[in-house]
Amino acid sequence: MKPLGLGAIGSGEIAINSIFKHLKLHDTDDKVFLAAVCDPVEGRAQSMAEKYGIRSWYMTDDELLADPAVDVVSICSPIRFHYEQGLKAIRAGKHVHFNKTMAMTSAEADELISEAERMGVKLTVSPGMMGWRANRLLRKAYLEGSFGQVTYAFGGVRGVLRYHLREEYRHDNYGSEPLIPTWYYKLPDGGPQYDHAPYGLTSITGILGPVKRVSCMGGQLQKEFRFGEKVIQSEVDDNFAFLLDFGDNVFGLFFSALAGGKNMFTPNIYGTDGNYIDGKLNDKALFENPYAAFSIKGIPAQHMKLPEPHVYGDMMQLIDAVQFGDRPIASA
Repeated sequence: MKPLGLGAIGSGEIAINSIFKHLKLHDTDDKVFLAAVCDPVEGRAQSMAEKYGIRSWYMTDDELLADPAVDVVSICSPIRFHYEQGLKAIRAGKHVHFNKTMAMTSAEADELISEAERMGVKLTVSPGMMGWRANRLLRKAYLEGSFGQVTYAFGGVRGVLRYHLREEYRHDNYGSEPLIPTWYYKLPDGGPQYDHAPYGLTSITGILGPVKRVSCMGGQLQKEFRFGEKVIQSEVDDNFAFLLDFGDNVFGLFFSALAGGKNMFTPNIYGTDGNYIDGKLNDKALFENPYAAFSIKGIPAQHMKLPEPHVYGDMMQLIDAVQFGDRPIASA
């Protein structure tokens, strides 16, 4: 079976770290190759193509989608463009990997899924957090009744708006200018609720099941952020608290905070007969090495050492789904 051609729509941080650096290892050349990249910033797509050995580069997504060498598309643009670009890719007959989130509304997501079924193409959506070993073991423990009656779960994320300013590679010149993270701080798609919260929310719902109701409070604590000499005026709320109702009087508490505390991508879970708290299930460590909790099914060690291995894993699940009919964990 010949390898599939992958096209990246957008060549910013997530494309570099989750696709280009991983496929440059060439250990999956029998499955997938970098066929094309597009980016509207002058010089950037060409620079990426030259650096990472990508066969073709374009300025627009229309040009990329018209390339017959592109079988699969990874959408690596700002979130506000995901629905429109995803719909165009699906209607062009391309299989699509969406970076989070796949759309801005559930109605848009439903349309993308329906259109993919109509066109006979496959989708995967990041973040595929249920690929994490810890989350899969906790889902199994939940189904087996290891917690007794679950009473509540607690998880959350913090600090992403400050994190983007500290990513050193952003200051490099990528064919035209540094990767200034301005859109993360702008409406309609900036802020941690789209950028960071999906990791923890995907974990907590993947383990305990879908949420019936959600209540949320949020607001803005910081109005300016500095990237080098550039001051970014923030438009987004940056501090959130969620109350999740799983039904049957089981609740979840989730935070998405500007700063403070620690990331809890995998939630603590409390029940009448057992608990999972900070890596321990009923007071017994799940793993001798805490980093094993983040290991991802099917991803070799050399990729786990690179940035964004979970997103790379989601994309490779799409490749395997197209070539071999495997059912992806990171499904839509």
